[in-house]
Amino acid sequence: KKIRSPCVASGQIAFLTMTVLVQSPTVRFHRGLHRNPADVFRRLRKSRRTTTCATLRPQPCCQQPLLARVASEPWASPSAELVAETPAERALSGAIEAHPLGCSSKPCELLLRGAVQHYAWGKLREASLVAAMAEGQAPAGAGPQQGGQEHFAELWLGTHPNGPSAVSSSDEANCMHESSLKHVIDDDPSYWLGEDAEQRADLPYLFKVLSVRQALSIQAHPNKQLAQQLHRQAPEHYPDDNHKPEICIPLGHFEALVGFRPAADVRRHVSEVPELAFLCGVASGQGLDREPDLRELYGTLMRSEAEEVRCQAAMLLERLAAKGAERSPEEELICRLAHEYPGDVGMFSVYFLDYVRIGAEERHRFIFCAPDEPHAYLSGDAVECMAMSDNVVRAGLTQKHKDVDALLSMLTYRDDLLADLVGSGERMAPHVVKYAPPVQDFVVYEIDGPVPEGLHLEKAAITTCVGGTFSVHFRPASVEHCSEGGMKHQAELGSSFFSKAGSSLVVDAGVLGSGRLFVATY
Repeated sequence: KKIRSPCVASGQIAFLTMTVLVQSPTVRFHRGLHRNPADVFRRLRKSRRTTTCATLRPQPCCQQPLLARVASEPWASPSAELVAETPAERALSGAIEAHPLGCSSKPCELLLRGAVQHYAWGKLREASLVAAMAEGQAPAGAGPQQGGQEHFAELWLGTHPNGPSAVSSSDEANCMHESSLKHVIDDDPSYWLGEDAEQRADLPYLFKVLSVRQALSIQAHPNKQLAQQLHRQAPEHYPDDNHKPEICIPLGHFEALVGFRPAADVRRHVSEVPELAFLCGVASGQGLDREPDLRELYGTLMRSEAEEVRCQAAMLLERLAAKGAERSPEEELICRLAHEYPGDVGMFSVYFLDYVRIGAEERHRFIFCAPDEPHAYLSGDAVECMAMSDNVVRAGLTQKHKDVDALLSMLTYRDDLLADLVGSGERMAPHVVKYAPPVQDFVVYEIDGPVPEGLHLEKAAITTCVGGTFSVHFRPASVEHCSEGGMKHQAELGSSFFSKAGSSLVVDAGVLGSGRLFVATY
């Protein structure tokens, strides 16, 4: 917010921007503290971190009456010194300067720049949606890290310390200012988070975009109790004490391993594949007429000695190569995984986990990764939202830390969850689809056309554009200080926004291309 320090030059009054808002006869800091103006200026004069007024520029006419009154106050001094702004204050000041009609209240939305994660499984720059979106978010003349061979795997939008998003804005001199989103929220949590600020100091979710070139690890995410335990025992591997349920919304053709197959299918595979039977501790040709114990079979497989896994994998691949075009989709996948992760026991998980393929024409589909359920994304682009956590328990198809015992002990081994884990979003209005998994941490909306009446967002939200061009604006719940329309933005690939609790996202007519906006909130 703003305060204008009066400076007299040639008989006329001009003003220099500061980072607090004058409301005569009080001054309100954007942290919500109230001070008498005279006290504020005394504090400013005493501050060692100061700069003198050096730039005079006229202000919008709508501000002149208030500022003229400020200039006439006895505490106003032409030599008033100004406290230097922090990065968070500069970013917020730039956003306020750009707000229409010179509104005195904070904007209800801020531009975001996400953090890119360069994991080895990510797509190369030229083919990566993440790279294209990151370039769309970068300041003019900049872009994501160069290098044609670098992998662009994930774009994080949120406040997690492993990949915090930045709030960016430009001032009237076209200078860019940036600060972390977390710092901006910390400066005034009650403004950005609304009533939730009394119970939390941060967003409860993390929003991502994924570009998957090769398989991610065989993994699961811990429930809250286990997350706290793992974090206490090994914080270097489990940085958070929170659970991590997540939802994945494919943006085209997408493949994944999700949950356990029906026990009968697993039993059949163990009987028919001698290499799998050996690693599961079952004598070749022995029938499995009794009810199979998935826990025992999968545990024996995943704890197999590395040399035995390499030997059996080589024998299996030799047999599959001889089958040629007669290979099943699962067998084709095993060959692919063997190429990506040679000799890794994770390739045998194909016989245990459901192989899910979502076609490019299947819009509004989702994969829900519940706590304690195994999964592995295999290929494709997707939007992903999860509880605020970066905890991953891995056991295969990775060069990262593996915690096989932890993963095997946490799994539920339920084989009847596929219909709950893979489904379709709910069409709640024209051009609006809702994805609401059975958790309190997040909900996701997809917008593929105009929403002139606005999508009301009761909680703080992050919006990102993954395709097309939209004209959008965020309408505040209260228009006491701002125009009802708010600032209009042209949202294109990569455009991302953070909006305060109680805002409404309005999408105007005239969407260009096959556009898709996604909104994460809770």
